[in-house]
Amino acid sequence: MNTTKLYKDRDASLVALQSDVKALILDDSRFDRTRVRRLFRSVGVPFNLDEADTVDSLKKVLDQETFDVILVDYNLPVSNGLEALKMVREHPKNANAATIMIAGDDQTEVAVQAMKFGCKDYISKRQLSAERLKSSIFAAIDEARLEHIDGHRRIHQIEELTKQVMSKYSTAFQPQIARIVRDIRALKVTLADPNSNLPADIEAIEQRCISLWAHLIEPEGLDAVKFAQDRM
Repeated sequence: MNTTKLYKDRDASLVALQSDVKALILDDSRFDRTRVRRLFRSVGVPFNLDEADTVDSLKKVLDQETFDVILVDYNLPVSNGLEALKMVREHPKNANAATIMIAGDDQTEVAVQAMKFGCKDYISKRQLSAERLKSSIFAAIDEARLEHIDGHRRIHQIEELTKQVMSKYSTAFQPQIARIVRDIRALKVTLADPNSNLPADIEAIEQRCISLWAHLIEPEGLDAVKFAQDRM
């Protein structure tokens, strides 16, 4: 479905879905997985729902597909939902997927830990309903996408700042480095001349090196030259 569909939920901001929601449920209980699938149908949103029943099977599914939202049951055989969340956060294809933890009642500590692992919401199985699921999914996807956009924006800003700094340093350094190279070449020629003034030539090169180092220490500071001289 290529046409943008807009869904507005009571508890979530406006979310634009460019295609079917790609969702994944991790739960070792077939009954609970079937229940979640039935609730998805009741939400009235086009979706593709994949299933996993263990952390090992989760890894295989994550390798095969990229998901918009991943629902994770806390109580799993061998491991738990927190380990599954960590796997999702570290996965190259699904690190930005919205995640929702599903667990039993009276597990506040689990909810806190889930949020630390980047979980967007926590739903107890007693509260799980079509309306609650819809609200949670939209809010989670919306928040995850905004974070992803902000992350790209920050990366772009860093890249632009890096270019500006490199351009500034390049403009400042190139003439000085070129002059140092010329002075060294001239010094090599004068080494054979017994009448040459080697101390003065070496002093000139040293001063240019000090000036170059000063730019590295503090590009905008006038006192950097003196600091560099004191350190050399």
